[in-house]
Amino acid sequence: MTLTELLDEAKVVPLSVEGDLDVIISGIHHDSRQVNSGDMFVCCIGETSDGHSFVPQAAEQGAVVIVATKEVEIGESVKAVVIVSDTNSILSALAGAFYGRPSESLAVVGITGTNGKTTTSYLLRSIYESMGLKTGLIGTISYSIHGKHKQDAPHTTPDAVYLQKLMATMVHNRTEVCVMEVSSHALAQDRCKEIDFDVAVFTNLTRDHMDYHENEDSYKEAKGKLFASMVDPARHRKVVNIDDPNAGYFVSLGNPKVPVVTFGMEKSADVHPLDIQLTLFETNVLVKTPRGNIEISSGLLGRHNVYNILAAVSVGIAVDAPLEDIVRGIEEVDSVPGRVELVDEEQPFAVIVDYAHTPDALSRLLDTVRECGPRRIITVVGCGGDRDRGKRPVMAKIAAAKSEVCIFTSDNPRSEDPLEILDDMLAGVGWSMDEYLKCGERSYYPPIWNGNRVFVYDLRKIAVRAAVAMGEEGDAVVIAGKGHEKYQIIGKERKYHDDREECREALLHVDMLHASGIDTSEIPWKFPGHKL
Repeated sequence: MTLTELLDEAKVVPLSVEGDLDVIISGIHHDSRQVNSGDMFVCCIGETSDGHSFVPQAAEQGAVVIVATKEVEIGESVKAVVIVSDTNSILSALAGAFYGRPSESLAVVGITGTNGKTTTSYLLRSIYESMGLKTGLIGTISYSIHGKHKQDAPHTTPDAVYLQKLMATMVHNRTEVCVMEVSSHALAQDRCKEIDFDVAVFTNLTRDHMDYHENEDSYKEAKGKLFASMVDPARHRKVVNIDDPNAGYFVSLGNPKVPVVTFGMEKSADVHPLDIQLTLFETNVLVKTPRGNIEISSGLLGRHNVYNILAAVSVGIAVDAPLEDIVRGIEEVDSVPGRVELVDEEQPFAVIVDYAHTPDALSRLLDTVRECGPRRIITVVGCGGDRDRGKRPVMAKIAAAKSEVCIFTSDNPRSEDPLEILDDMLAGVGWSMDEYLKCGERSYYPPIWNGNRVFVYDLRKIAVRAAVAMGEEGDAVVIAGKGHEKYQIIGKERKYHDDREECREALLHVDMLHASGIDTSEIPWKFPGHKL
């Protein structure tokens, strides 16, 4: 594709163009490290870097076209420079045009909301596959092309260029449907601007990403961009959780004539449960739909997963999926990595790993576990560094209020001192780090206001193993925050860490610890003969 053809197809009107308009472009990148000979390099401006600073590197690697907002020094390989008013805003259009707007050849289901996106996406992929359709998945855990070419996902929603490339690969491999988690960051940054969505799904909205969005209204407005694209009543569909107080806002966006399917716990929803049975091993739900009742037995645990099931059923109803395919698709999803995932080594207590990392998600998770009737809940939770500080004491208070035992720990401290993050968390239970450390000098940490116990350990590996070691028959040990993730971000380095592996390793040694007479019921552990 020539430069002229690309600009015309993308409908980009530059301020000026210097050089060869007929130069052939073989690829598009906004990361200079990925540029190859014959590529276009777009100088996007990020939160911490400016692409204009990397033009020399891009030119050195063979870029033939530079798209910038100002004059730049270029190397001999560069054949043309395109000046525009805003590089960030046109990146999606350029990528969409270059890759032939692949989303137009797919049925694209976009899922947005604070919680539930990942599980809902897995359920929907399974439903579409039960219908005999080749289905791709783009989400927090991985990207896949109808079950093949699976890769870990660095972002919930890829950048604009990779997103178009991924969908083009799907089309090339005859994928028919793409189920996609759509993050607020991606919507705010217009990464999805050139995606032709067919169905928009809203799960719920609670506080999150306040480190990025100015306030909760801007967070909601970013999510709303997905629904604003629902304008064609013949093709588009809206699916909305009517129990969420923001439901009306999302329903109102786009064309009001676009059909809406609502879901929720109340009878006013188009799709709602008639009966729910919850245990620590399965969920059984009888669902009323506009086309008849269906019975579903799922390995996904808890009431919050009932919402995810209802969302998936609602999409099935919206796209006229056969009821038997909806049921079969949902029931074939036994678990979703890191989403209320049971770690089972035949121990007499439950060990659950979950991605809950917002106040609402943590609260829902612990309510889910409590509803299943454990003797005690033992929770490990941390808060990320260089992120929303306001949620740290909130999450700590929720964990302490809903768990008999809590261990506060690290969760991607990044550039912050883990002890300072933990100090922010301890404020949620009325303590400071200094007060906690003074208790440690006496090797005794008193109960908090509600009689529950709180401990602190900055090394997550030790915190996880200590929590598992505390588990006794009938307990539920909950490891929250990382879920499927396999790393800890410390400084700028990603160090390998998998909560599920740590749980399994701990379970292998619990019996040995107890047989040795070591008291693991609190921190620090007490050895035989230990006296306060």
